[in-house]
Amino acid sequence: MMELELMFSEQKWNILKCLSEAKYSPLQLAQKLNTSIANISQQLKLLDAANLVKKEKIKNRDKGKPRTLFSLTEECAYIIPTMHDFAEKKLLKVTDHHKLILKIWFLENQEHHRSIEKLYWKIEPYLSSVQALAFKKSSNEIMIIAEKSDENEKIVAANRGINTIIISANNAQRALSQKKGLFSSLNDISVLYNPNHIFKSNGNIQA
Repeated sequence: MMELELMFSEQKWNILKCLSEAKYSPLQLAQKLNTSIANISQQLKLLDAANLVKKEKIKNRDKGKPRTLFSLTEECAYIIPTMHDFAEKKLLKVTDHHKLILKIWFLENQEHHRSIEKLYWKIEPYLSSVQALAFKKSSNEIMIIAEKSDENEKIVAANRGINTIIISANNAQRALSQKKGLFSSLNDISVLYNPNHIFKSNGNIQA
């Protein structure tokens, strides 16, 4: 576990953050992180040895395209709770449920954590019909990207802990393309649930 902790130096962490967004070649990572290919290659070897990243050779690639791409080996969370009655550390393989809860916990304003978690548990039985969940920080609103249904309408009507609205994917895309309303500032949005990649990793919405 101590060896794993060494994998989270600033340079290695920056590489892992990039690979959480997309697959990249060593050259692309070097350009993105403003460093040398030699440095990136060395860091990738260490991350590969720790089984945190993997590489794949690209067959029949187009001219000028990368020969090798790196990606994350799997989705996991390295958790270190330190509390009066509990102190542990664990590398946890995460499910969609874990990811959603962790993203809620990482919202800056802790006052919203409980309300959003309670809303999530109400939505959870119908989550297969939800395309995305996002939190607008400035207005403290939860956006449910889904077609309206009786179940979702009832959840919104009954939820009093935090403002909640339902938006269809088409309306969300239209608002984003015009940079209006809830999508006027992408930096103001935290994506909590995104199984169908409605939101791209950079905050945009897929067309």
